[in-house]
Amino acid sequence: MCRVLNYILNALDDSLYDVYVVCKITKELWESLEKKYKTEDAGSKKFVVGKFLDYKMVDSKSVVSQTEDL
Repeated sequence: MCRVLNYILNALDDSLYDVYVVCKITKELWESLEKKYKTEDAGSKKFVVGKFLDYKMVDSKSVVSQTEDL
């Protein structure tokens, strides 16, 4: 195994190590991790942006309070 592959695997949590130890090539490991975690990050960003775009101001709360919520 490549030294870089071992460094990456060593940095993973034990539960993730067991999943990714099957990767024998550094590029394969890196692409697998990137695919898994970049997708989740993009999904969470879309969720936050969606909440921001759907936010509605109401008359029953102060503008300052609603701005803090936003």
